Amino acid sequence: MGVLCVDCLNEAKSKARPVRSRLGFTMTAGPPLATYAIIGLNVIAYIVGPSIYGSRVAWENAWAIWPQSDWSDWILSGFAHGSIWHIGFNMLALFQLGSVLEPALGRYRFLTLYGLSLLGGSLSVVLLGSAAIGASGAIFGLIAAYGIVLKRLRLPYTQVLVIAVIFIGAPFLGLLPGISWQGHLGGAVVGAATMLVMFRGVDRREAAARSAR
Repeated sequence: MGVLCVDCLNEAKSKARPVRSRLGFTMTAGPPLATYAIIGLNVIAYIVGPSIYGSRVAWENAWAIWPQSDWSDWILSGFAHGSIWHIGFNMLALFQLGSVLEPALGRYRFLTLYGLSLLGGSLSVVLLGSAAIGASGAIFGLIAAYGIVLKRLRLPYTQVLVIAVIFIGAPFLGLLPGISWQGHLGGAVVGAATMLVMFRGVDRREAAARSAR
């Protein structure tokens, strides 16, 4: 019967090179735990929030982002949803995008992308004098980032572009009332910018590695 050498195993792990995705980022093995955690927080907020504030309307008003909002609402607004359809659609989109992006980018990069996109959506709502709740600003940041990933991999990204145009352009024109095009736009812009900065870091590292050979 063999005996497991714990010290040998730890030494082997410390010497193992990180596995990089095709995008050049250190991959995260296993299930997309950060994605699951964000979904869980949204669901908990949807269930518990109305009880804390006395009603669903009071909770939505307390967490909504608008020009005079407290700084905390810039984050809390991304965890408030107005209906079961609202949270259901957003969480389905988050699950689909997170299941692809989180392993490829790595957990901490994914969380950075999501968080900055959320704040970008809130900033856009404030600057453009609107009000909104929901995770869609952050999700549109993921959509924009996914489009850039597809383009970098030289894969078709037309469908992603069409989705962005529909859910930003149509509400702007008044064709989809009740949807915050301001939040979508801000999240998409910041998400795209964040993804480009991340790829810039990859390009610099790869260029430095080539020059060192």
